[in-house]
Amino acid sequence: MQNGGIGMTQTESTWRFWAGGFALFFMILILVGLGMWDVPVAEAVRTGVGKGFKNVARFFSRYGDFPFLLGGGVIALGIALWKKRHRGAKILVAMILASILAGLTANVIKLGSGRVRPRVESVEQGWYGTRSNGKWVSLDHDFQSFPSSHAACAFGFFFPLFFYRRWDGALGLTAAALVSASRVQLNAHHISDVAAGAFLGLVAAWLVWRWIIERDVLSRWIKDSN
Repeated sequence: MQNGGIGMTQTESTWRFWAGGFALFFMILILVGLGMWDVPVAEAVRTGVGKGFKNVARFFSRYGDFPFLLGGGVIALGIALWKKRHRGAKILVAMILASILAGLTANVIKLGSGRVRPRVESVEQGWYGTRSNGKWVSLDHDFQSFPSSHAACAFGFFFPLFFYRRWDGALGLTAAALVSASRVQLNAHHISDVAAGAFLGLVAAWLVWRWIIERDVLSRWIKDSN
């Protein structure tokens, strides 16, 4: 069975099953993080647990951020169009759009959540909304822990690839998971923050896949030739 006009290699029921499973996993991880894991994990990292992986965490945190994902995606898209790999080009467009949508959504939510980053010690940990002590904190980086835009962008970028080809996409999702873990290891986010970002990435990817790829709305600009 094939979906849309791009010659899908996974059936609709298969990728929907996986999407539902990931959604359930991320929601459970959010709840468990909020209820049990966030505080002890942050404290453990603060006391030096895993410090031997700091440089690796910095690598994934830096190169797994949106500018590098976007740059890599645009370069790959240009190569795919040049080589007339139009099917692959459509997937790359979906990856880029899902990453943008997930990242924007995460950043908007941050403006209202006001959750203090775990590495901040000058302010009591908690959720402050848009104002604290009579001051606006929406644009204060220290109050932008929830959700993780790194996780949202990374998972949003790689989920369309996973929907298209499971094993290739699994490698991408592994990279996204490492990016998310790096944010926890650097004490920039709690576990629930990155789980929420991953969930947003999944939702964004599903929306892009459903409305852009399945309906093949890109066919007017990118004609399949392979």
